[in-house]
Amino acid sequence: MDRIGTPKEVTRGIYHIEIPTPFPVGPVNVYLLEGDFLTLIDTGPLTKEAWQTLSQGIMQIGYELSDIRQIVLTHHHVDHCGLLERVRQSSGAHTLAHSKAVPYVEANEEFMAYHARFFYELYTESGVPEESLIIIDKFHNRTMSFSERSQIDDCLKHGQTLPHFPEWQVFYTPGHSQSQISLYRAEDCVMIAGDHIIKHISSNAFIEPPQDQSANRPLTLVQYRTALEMCADKEIDIILSGHGEPITNHRELILQRLQKNWIRTDALLRLMKDGEKTAYELTTLLFPHVYQKELPLTLSETLGHIDLLQILHQLEVKRRDGVLYYSL
Repeated sequence: MDRIGTPKEVTRGIYHIEIPTPFPVGPVNVYLLEGDFLTLIDTGPLTKEAWQTLSQGIMQIGYELSDIRQIVLTHHHVDHCGLLERVRQSSGAHTLAHSKAVPYVEANEEFMAYHARFFYELYTESGVPEESLIIIDKFHNRTMSFSERSQIDDCLKHGQTLPHFPEWQVFYTPGHSQSQISLYRAEDCVMIAGDHIIKHISSNAFIEPPQDQSANRPLTLVQYRTALEMCADKEIDIILSGHGEPITNHRELILQRLQKNWIRTDALLRLMKDGEKTAYELTTLLFPHVYQKELPLTLSETLGHIDLLQILHQLEVKRRDGVLYYSL
């Protein structure tokens, strides 16, 4: 990739702009699809630096922000959608995303209150100490400061073609996010994958609440593995990711990701040989150097692997005083 902000045509009709973010993951990639309906894929976070970089990048390609007719979100995380409302206001563009992105993007108050309750209950039953539960509000408040309320005009479904771009097909690829979609152009085997597949890091299968409050929480790592397997079955020459370099060896990379899952589940089994543990205790052992700083991410990772082991009937679970304890 070129330096941040320098646009580049990565393949026919697709321009890449690298947008700075304040997050540990580093810059985010947004893409401009040329055609009769100029389309922006993701926007970057709500920061002055990101806005300047996006605006200048679009101008360097030869367009103005006002030329954008359509915005597609790969998922609802703020590094990908934080500038959505500013771009909408500047362009009048039509916005598209998966339906599960809607309550996040529109900051539905009832849903966000439920969202907070869900994580409080999840962290409590995972054995997170009371003094650490404040991380829920801190993480949410910091994250939402890089976005603002916007709207989704139409929702995208798995298998449909992208409006105004009949050569592009929508794939629903959940796991990293419940709203995660990827776009696939079969004629030249190109995929725009958001954070579904990233070359230099394994995407976190982040725990999210079910939008149907009566349902069980999604098994995000199981979803993620299934979506990876679906992509491994496709002929893909290049994957344009939400972060980092393009991927040209997707089957090899997917196999590595799937194998790494089992390495981590084996590590969990070893940690439980000396007795039962909570998800929080397992997180502190699996990620001793980062769990305090990245608790939402590391706990999600641990719970995902616990889910895999439970599916295989390798764990027993007991609840005591509202906390879940896992043992072999």
